[in-house]
Amino acid sequence: MEFKKSQPGKSKKLNVDFFKKVAIYLLLIIGLIFLFDILIMPLYTKHYWEYDLPDVTTKPVAEAIEILETGGFHPIIKDSVYDEKFPPGSIIQQNPVPFSKVKKGRRVYLVVSIGEKPHFVPSLIGLTPQDAEFRLREEDLVLNQIYYEFSNFYPRGVVISQSILAGEMAKKQQRVNITVSLGVAPTSLEIPNLIGKSLETARKELEIIGVKVNKIKYTYRPTLVPGTVLNQSVSPGTSAAKVESINLLISTDQPVRAETEEDTVISKMENR
Repeated sequence: MEFKKSQPGKSKKLNVDFFKKVAIYLLLIIGLIFLFDILIMPLYTKHYWEYDLPDVTTKPVAEAIEILETGGFHPIIKDSVYDEKFPPGSIIQQNPVPFSKVKKGRRVYLVVSIGEKPHFVPSLIGLTPQDAEFRLREEDLVLNQIYYEFSNFYPRGVVISQSILAGEMAKKQQRVNITVSLGVAPTSLEIPNLIGKSLETARKELEIIGVKVNKIKYTYRPTLVPGTVLNQSVSPGTSAAKVESINLLISTDQPVRAETEEDTVISKMENR
């Protein structure tokens, strides 16, 4: 039996052809991978199809949603918050921010204004004027006028009524008036002891007994509450029928002008 001998040149040629084919296949595979990664996948994922996101802030919700949906985006109401700078139902904020480069179908989260935060008038009855003013400030409200009346029920110096009832809704910085008790009305027509009381209280008490305030002298007392009566020209207990008017010495936290001769008479009350 005879065996044919393989030709060396032919064997080498087969090996070269094999490696050429392998190289070509590898190049084809690499080319397909490159083509898939650079061209096909970006087209499939729309990698290069990005658009400017419209600015819908300050616009009404319905209009903002229509703009985004028309542009191919997906609007979502994320939150609603109080904001006095934006009218109710308008867009305060969007995410992504306006003019961002985004793809079609991207979710856009919106924050909507529900307008100014409501302010409710607190109950001020029974508080001192200072505490009443503090409670109003907490609600962004303003203490306006303070009136005084005698009261048989409330002690002197506390609020007995307010111009806006407690619990009512009010606008920001709305002004509220209060009425403060002067205590029980005097039963006899005698000059009351006004020392230590406010000027407003002194005026009210004197008005009740028909006595006018004639002259008011202010003296610098920075450690005292401004407007406090320091002295009076008519002694307490004096019959009001014998008195037409009364002079008062009042504290102030501001330096006062130099005294004149007319002032010296009333200023002597300080030394009584």
